[in-house]
Amino acid sequence: MSAGFMFASEKDGEGILRIMESDAVKGDIKLLYTRRPDPYGSLMKESGRSVIGVFKKDEEVVGTIACIPRKMYINSEVHTVSYVTNMKRAHDYEGLINWIEAFDKMYDPADSEVFYCSVVKENTDVIKMLTKRRKKLPFSVQIDGYRTYIISPAVRIKNPCPGLSFRRAEEKDAKEILGFLKEKGSSKNFFPVFDSFDEENLPDITDFYILSEGKRIKAAGALWDRSDCKQYIVESYSKKIALLRMFNFLLSCLGYIRIPKAKSRAKFAFLSFFLAEDDNGDLYRCFLHHIRKEMTRKYDMFVLGSSEHNKKKAVLDGIRAITFDTTLCQVKMSDFRNVPDIDFDHEKLEVECALL
Repeated sequence: MSAGFMFASEKDGEGILRIMESDAVKGDIKLLYTRRPDPYGSLMKESGRSVIGVFKKDEEVVGTIACIPRKMYINSEVHTVSYVTNMKRAHDYEGLINWIEAFDKMYDPADSEVFYCSVVKENTDVIKMLTKRRKKLPFSVQIDGYRTYIISPAVRIKNPCPGLSFRRAEEKDAKEILGFLKEKGSSKNFFPVFDSFDEENLPDITDFYILSEGKRIKAAGALWDRSDCKQYIVESYSKKIALLRMFNFLLSCLGYIRIPKAKSRAKFAFLSFFLAEDDNGDLYRCFLHHIRKEMTRKYDMFVLGSSEHNKKKAVLDGIRAITFDTTLCQVKMSDFRNVPDIDFDHEKLEVECALL
């Protein structure tokens, strides 16, 4: 008998966390993504309309899935877009998981026009499964590659625009920053809509920094600490990395990331909603030159991401960083629910790393 689907509640948190922490990104550093201590509350916090499902067998959670709907720009218009995440089954469960049932029952509550997900690039079997087209069922299409960058505050980045001003935003800057985010973000696909800085699942105004020329904002971004709802734990590392950790001070001097202790939480902030006028590479570099100095001793690193065709990727690829690659996929519902697809330019993606 296959497991039964139901919408999750707070009491399912322990089971959701167990499956979430059942695997880690492997390599020289084994990195575990988690949402301690309350994964249910954490996923609900991502959006006031989050939909979380679980599969249970004999009252035990054996599968999980979540849809996180947000207002985003597509083709310069506001649409509801759902990020499909935490689609996992327990490693020790050998029965069937009916993912189609999950999509069927979660579709209406998610009330979204577009669905997308991200998959670690090395998980070719998962990508193959998701992109296999089946009659009258949802399937995925790859829309772009995505690279995540983990950067040390000690990295050296030249400032190509010394005449520009850089500072932390204040309450009085709210109107100008909201205008800048709307003007620049609305031309991108999947950029979140900012109506105010009072929403729980978005940064505060004082998390933002602005690069300006006189009163004109040239670039902006938020240093966003999300450790209250999502964390990365350094599970273990290879002997080579253990040896390198003995030279952390030297690594920092050379612009590399200081290697955290095993079993510790990585201390970092996301550089989020990072936009520059005309996608100007020099403005990106200038902003990065300044923002790394704002990290002080609070964070060991900062994290941001870029899709393959985003113009900031060329800048980030030239900076010393630890990187890992994922694949962005759109979940097509046209055959499944007979709803029209929204076509958009995949080369204009602006996907926020902190919201993945």
